[in-house]
Amino acid sequence: KRLGQLAAKSLETESARILRTTPANKKAGSLARALDGTLKEGHDMKAFGLGTAATLADRKRYIRFTASMHAIYSTMERELDLCDESKTLSVNLVWSKHGKILKRAPALALDLEDVVDDTAEVLESVLQLEPVRRYVDGIRQAGISDRATGGGRLLGHLYCRYFADMFGGQMLARPTQMALKLPVNTPRHYAFSFPNVTGGGNARAVYIQDVYESLNDAGEHLSPDEFEDVVNEALQAFEHNIDVYSNDQSLKVAALTGGWNVAVGVAAETMGLRCA
Repeated sequence: KRLGQLAAKSLETESARILRTTPANKKAGSLARALDGTLKEGHDMKAFGLGTAATLADRKRYIRFTASMHAIYSTMERELDLCDESKTLSVNLVWSKHGKILKRAPALALDLEDVVDDTAEVLESVLQLEPVRRYVDGIRQAGISDRATGGGRLLGHLYCRYFADMFGGQMLARPTQMALKLPVNTPRHYAFSFPNVTGGGNARAVYIQDVYESLNDAGEHLSPDEFEDVVNEALQAFEHNIDVYSNDQSLKVAALTGGWNVAVGVAAETMGLRCA
């Protein structure tokens, strides 16, 4: 347990160091800096922590969570794919460069196939959940607006989802696998294949810096009102995220169970009761 805590703390410290030392999100008036400013107001660590732990309580909850995330990411990625240079230059500047690495929907689909036979039925069922439906509708409306006006509201959704994944999501893969006895090297959607860095530098830090710089480039092509729309859309995305993570009537009990499952999984592995 202590080793797991130390590993999580190490990763958290690394993420904090990247956030603190990356120059692109310190530039005055930049979109990266403005979006980072939404974290304090928009990112609810309590809701995220409880919701994440509750997901580890049993496979039923994990299936619902994974299907919900697939609905959200697949919708967002379809909308981003529709943003070409002629209609939505700001969005295209970011997505055309980073979409291949950032995309999560394919990995989420594979993760779902690991634990359920009829994925189509599960994916359809989560769209009946009000928080998921509102989130998906919000993403679609942002995409429609961007293509009609040349704005960049989708960048707010991109920031909310992918930066959380790149900064801290990867530390959730192993606890999830152990808590729910999932196949080795799953779930896949927490893993990124960052480009190699010449000289053996920190590939994650370099790539996050690159995405921040792309956001700043995109911000240069937005009017002041469009710029503010991106920031407001990020805040709206955070609200949707809170609703999805909190959509469990037994959230606190499930979170305790999820935490227990992780502890049992770590203990079993430590004692050699289960193959790593």
